[in-house]
Amino acid sequence: MNNTNFMRDLMLTGFELSKISGVPMLYLGNPGMGKTTIVNLWAKRNGYHVESLIGSAFDRSEILGYMVNDGAGTDYLRTKAPEWFHTITELEKDGLPSVLFIDEIAGAPKDVQASLYRLIFERTIGNGQKLPESTIIASASNYKDNLPPMCDITSPNLNRFCVVNFGPQSFEGLYSEFLQETDELEKDLPSFAHRELTKEIREKATQAVRGIFEQINSTYNVKESTKSQLNFCNKRLNNIFAGEYSKNGDVYNFISGRTIGYFRDIFCAMYSIGGCKVDYLTKFLDGLIGLGFNSFSDMQELNAFRKFVRELTKDALNELLGKKKEKKTVTYNPKLSIAENIEALLAFEDKLEPENLEKACKEILSEIEKKFKTDTESIADLLFINKKSKEELISLRKDYDAIEIFSLIAGDALSASEKDTILSKLKEIITTYKFYMNTCIQTEAA
Repeated sequence: MNNTNFMRDLMLTGFELSKISGVPMLYLGNPGMGKTTIVNLWAKRNGYHVESLIGSAFDRSEILGYMVNDGAGTDYLRTKAPEWFHTITELEKDGLPSVLFIDEIAGAPKDVQASLYRLIFERTIGNGQKLPESTIIASASNYKDNLPPMCDITSPNLNRFCVVNFGPQSFEGLYSEFLQETDELEKDLPSFAHRELTKEIREKATQAVRGIFEQINSTYNVKESTKSQLNFCNKRLNNIFAGEYSKNGDVYNFISGRTIGYFRDIFCAMYSIGGCKVDYLTKFLDGLIGLGFNSFSDMQELNAFRKFVRELTKDALNELLGKKKEKKTVTYNPKLSIAENIEALLAFEDKLEPENLEKACKEILSEIEKKFKTDTESIADLLFINKKSKEELISLRKDYDAIEIFSLIAGDALSASEKDTILSKLKEIITTYKFYMNTCIQTEAA
């Protein structure tokens, strides 16, 4: 079901999380989605001043400050704070906190973006003066495809934010949200619990996050499997802003020491506000570590990882909140490939009731037997008749590779009376198709 104010509530939630955690948010979206309007709505509601910087309209000195003579008869220069910084600090003295909203950041020249590194992460300007602790840093940009070719956000700058892909759930959601009058837009605003983050809770949250990353490590740091692509040694982290790995152009952030720390802080903030809707949780997790180390080979692997992280985080957050743990169920999804169904089963294997695990294994086995028949005619039909496209052959190879992993799951999940027969059948399929997978498929897909 669509939320008429999905974008409004997503951004309002982001500001609440940022206020508690101190993590700056970068909202990416198509032009004309109302980002600035919602910033002002949140600020009005919470008693904040909005100080806007337009990335494309500022130079380096306007960000970090101006070098001037110290006026003491010496040759020394000192940095004079820019006007926007002075405004924020003076308002703070009067008890009015600020949102520093850096708009059109992708349009900022490279030297200006470099000057933003320190401001965004260290919250300081050129002379070491710090922003007040109450100041919230947020930024916004259009996607790269909506900008002139020279516009970009460097990976180091992108990684200083929690990236939030900002857009409607559907066309209906888009026009429903924007056909509201101003007073309607300000009705039924989301409420947040604001639980106290005690030392004990922070320690529990840190342990929970450690557990999440330990499970990610143990699951994805396995060689010779379809989940072996989380390569922390990967050094190719450029062109993240292009979002080339995503069919819809969404931009995900990559794992770094900084985003692991952000993850912990956002996790604590989610506890404080009383949890987070799954749709929003997905957005924030994508914006923290959704890309892994930018080493996944395709969207299937990437999406399996994103789903895995989301479920782990949701379970850990619910446990910290004292909510009853959800029982997981998995059924075969005919819209997905055999490999994708096996990935889904692997992601939730330890969270399923034995009966559901066995049922899901049998459903997958049935589909494997339908597709990978071992008689000569069926093999010819699958591999050679009506010659497959390169994409179809690659998909076929992925399905085959996943069968080996599935046999390990099935061996543990099935009853003793069925186990030998089923494992023997899987072994027959693996053996029968091995030659074809290593020759015909490999050649055609190259």
